[in-house]
Amino acid sequence: MPRKHRAARERAGPAPPADKPFRAAPEWANAGGASVRAVSGERSKSYRCPGCQQEIRPGTPHLVIVLDSDLEGRRHWHTPCWRAELRRRGLA
Repeated sequence: MPRKHRAARERAGPAPPADKPFRAAPEWANAGGASVRAVSGERSKSYRCPGCQQEIRPGTPHLVIVLDSDLEGRRHWHTPCWRAELRRRGLA
């Protein structure tokens, strides 16, 4: 029995991952004096959330916050922790 010829799209592997997994942050997450980005989470790196001091496990969607006063200090926050921080600061 002859072999079936496959189209090039069927032979190709999965699409390469996007270079930057950043996306726009939700409207409620934006705060004056800070840049907020939503990320899907790297597959190989974990972070420590400054709001709860717990680990943000690899691949977990979360927020990256860069305060305008500290451009070198990016902080990775759980989304609910950042929401609570905004409430504490009176910004939400």
